[in-house]
Amino acid sequence: MTNKYYEPKYLRGVIGKIAPLRLFFRQRFFSEGVTFPTESVSFEFAANKRLLLPYANVRAGAVPVDREGYQLKTFTPPLLSGSRTITPDTLATKMFGESPYNSGMTPDERAARIAANDLMELQDALYRKEEYMCARVKQDGKLSIEGHGVSAEVDYGFDQIESVKAADKWTVNYDILGKLAKTARELRKHGVNPDMLIVGADVSEALSLNEGVLKLRHDQFVKIPDPASLEDGITYLMQIRAPGLYLNVYEYNEYYTDEAGNLVPLIDAGTAIMMSSRERNLMLYGAVTYIDSRTRDYATEMAEYVPYVITEEDPPSRKLVVSSRCLPMPRDVNSWYVLKNLV
Repeated sequence: MTNKYYEPKYLRGVIGKIAPLRLFFRQRFFSEGVTFPTESVSFEFAANKRLLLPYANVRAGAVPVDREGYQLKTFTPPLLSGSRTITPDTLATKMFGESPYNSGMTPDERAARIAANDLMELQDALYRKEEYMCARVKQDGKLSIEGHGVSAEVDYGFDQIESVKAADKWTVNYDILGKLAKTARELRKHGVNPDMLIVGADVSEALSLNEGVLKLRHDQFVKIPDPASLEDGITYLMQIRAPGLYLNVYEYNEYYTDEAGNLVPLIDAGTAIMMSSRERNLMLYGAVTYIDSRTRDYATEMAEYVPYVITEEDPPSRKLVVSSRCLPMPRDVNSWYVLKNLV
């Protein structure tokens, strides 16, 4: 008889009850998910040209005004998929935290507990991957996808990125405030009023040591709060109020473990991202196809995250899989500006 606890419908319900990790970019700026019935997803880009209606001669009539065009791009997100396998050997070994003697847990109970823990860890890894993807899009304006037999790149057409020259490094006497004001003016040309600067660790230190910033602090134009680590791995550094500037500055402290086992910061140490705190983007999800272990036939799920089970009888094993075809999509590629190699 089929165990209902391993049916995809039940597993999706379990995922829905798992509290997601505190993921700054994913939750704040890419929180709206859109699912597609196909593996491919489509997204549109439109440039706001901020046209003015022309004057017209009363005898000639209205002046024709061109419609603003847009680009439609289609991409098939590569499959994100991870699994954990439960075998008889797994059930014979006590779980972490379980009493080594007479715990009273039956093999069936242990299997259910192991499956629940595996599901949580797989889902957490998927959430972290989404956060990584969103962070790379905000830093690079594109997404490089490299994996097991997968190599692709999603180019969003973002060009507001600057790798500074040696003369523009953020030293103690560099005009950081002037550079930030100039960057803010570039964003305002596209109708964006930036109020947020997200920086890496080295840029955070450069700001705290810069003479111009320290002078503003002395003149009380820079508000330095008591050190306080906020949710989502964010530390609030300061509020800069100067001609042409009103920015809340944050350092993002979140890390991930790469394939070599090294801890890597999600925000590059020498990078700064200027944007609006009101920016909202999308996460697109293509459909996932798998073989349903109950019917032994193909099934396609139109969902953000698709958990399912693969059962083998000889040798006996049960593999729990969590899959997704996700892709971050900025609504407006002119809504943020990136400064790299500042330090």
